[in-house]
Amino acid sequence: MRAFNFFPDMNITLTFHAHQPNRLIPYDFFKIGEHAFYEDDQLNGRVLSAVAERCYLPANRMMKQLIELSDGKFKFALAISGVILEQARYHRPDLITSFQELAETGCVEFLAMPYYASLASLYSTGEFAEQVEEHCDLIEELFGQRPTVLWNTGMLYSNAIAAQAYDMGFDGIMADGSGRMMSNRNTNDLQCAPLIDKTKTLLRHRHLSNDLANRRTDPTWSEYPLSPYTFAEWLSAEQGQVVNISMDYETLGERQADSTGVFEFWRTMITAALFAGNEFYTPGEAVRTFPSCGTLNCPNPVSCSTFGTTTHWNGNVMQQEAIKKIYDLETAVKASEDRDMIHVWRKLQSADHFHYMEKSNGFTPYPSPYDAYIYYMNALADLQVRVKQEAELIHKAGRASMA
Repeated sequence: MRAFNFFPDMNITLTFHAHQPNRLIPYDFFKIGEHAFYEDDQLNGRVLSAVAERCYLPANRMMKQLIELSDGKFKFALAISGVILEQARYHRPDLITSFQELAETGCVEFLAMPYYASLASLYSTGEFAEQVEEHCDLIEELFGQRPTVLWNTGMLYSNAIAAQAYDMGFDGIMADGSGRMMSNRNTNDLQCAPLIDKTKTLLRHRHLSNDLANRRTDPTWSEYPLSPYTFAEWLSAEQGQVVNISMDYETLGERQADSTGVFEFWRTMITAALFAGNEFYTPGEAVRTFPSCGTLNCPNPVSCSTFGTTTHWNGNVMQQEAIKKIYDLETAVKASEDRDMIHVWRKLQSADHFHYMEKSNGFTPYPSPYDAYIYYMNALADLQVRVKQEAELIHKAGRASMA
């Protein structure tokens, strides 16, 4: 067995986020008022199946093996959007079964999210609460757990969002340990937002998380090729209450292909971290075990994006117009009491739609940000027509009942 340097034991939380958007068809102007199907369901199914084969299923098998081999000492958490779970139910029910097998180990915690991976926490507090509640209901239905920790879209966080998490009764909320708000605080120590003492903030170790998510396969990185034993030593050397490593689940096998040795790296790294005496916690266990070390003041929203801001969603005029129009529909859509229409409206809130309108997006299915904007706005225009028609029917029905 490889010998490596021992450091004082460290507590570790490991969190993965899984999401696949509902991509839109090339929805042109002439479909408005005629064609109410906006999503490219075939493309969504193909992408989900491909990512399931390369990432989700092999990653789930590896994690389950590590749990069993460690007699339950290895634990981790998943934040899985309602959108991807919907897709999986329809296209890949075996993926639901695979996640359920993880839940049955008792060593995997499922976190709360806005069901549609939306930006509602920035634009509608009521809608945000409803989407989180809908997601919690789905997680409880599928996996037998009621989430106690909130993972907001893109780890969006602010004092106001933390207060919302408190109002919704969560024990904890996750945030990115961005230098923009950390000051001299230790990222590995739990914090609380101002005037919030019961909902603790668990901070992502930004640097170490990005080492695994982005730099591990970069040949220009000074640590390339990174040894899993070296990374395990880095974890053991951390100071504070708990080091939180968090990234997209798609890192495993999708963004870093199997040919890069990603699964063997993670298998070896986790085993080495356990062998060194480190202890794994789920986020819920961490916030219930460790006290808050202070108050974290974050008046403006931060995220786990490259620059720690929200500009990749709302930084240009196209994005801002699209966001305004979708949330302006809230009152009228909900007044319809049409469950299908509300569901369609909510799926159009997914943050991916706005991210595709940014030039630097490398995951877009569209030829350009402008195409993403046009398809989205045309679909939204059709939804506006349907909402108006529904409102007129309700108005006529009301007048008839009064006659």
